[in-house]
Amino acid sequence: MAVTNTELTLKLNHLNNTLKQLRQFKVSRLSLIDPSSGQGKVLATLKEIGAIPQSDLVNQLGMSRQSASELIRKLEKRGLVNRIKSETDKRVFQVSLTEKGISSANRISVNEEDYMDALSDDDKATFDKILNTLIKETDSQYDVAKKNFGANIFGTKGQ
Repeated sequence: MAVTNTELTLKLNHLNNTLKQLRQFKVSRLSLIDPSSGQGKVLATLKEIGAIPQSDLVNQLGMSRQSASELIRKLEKRGLVNRIKSETDKRVFQVSLTEKGISSANRISVNEEDYMDALSDDDKATFDKILNTLIKETDSQYDVAKKNFGANIFGTKGQ
């Protein structure tokens, strides 16, 4: 018996809702730091890279020096990061996670790719092809709807 479009759509909606709920749970219940916020990005970057000169961290984050310094200062005040002067160059500060910072970074890491590990490489290739087809079709339908009905009241596409 063939799977219907309705069954597939329901499963896709279920997956989407579950992922949304997981993101919300991780943000609201576990970390109190939004992983997509500036502080969350600092913690995630330090977790991935380790101790790093503050200037390099600023470059990694793609932020202004002032914004990054403010985020680092707030995280340092909360006991999540350390800023230590470099022994070789006293003008350079090394930024690293504290034990508390590591714990927080682990809690907020929303690695949405982890569940894809359940798929084999062949399954991933097939799924990629299917997703590309669906994205192309929904983008086409979106463009027609926008033309016929005007601006999207829910925000721009992709949000």
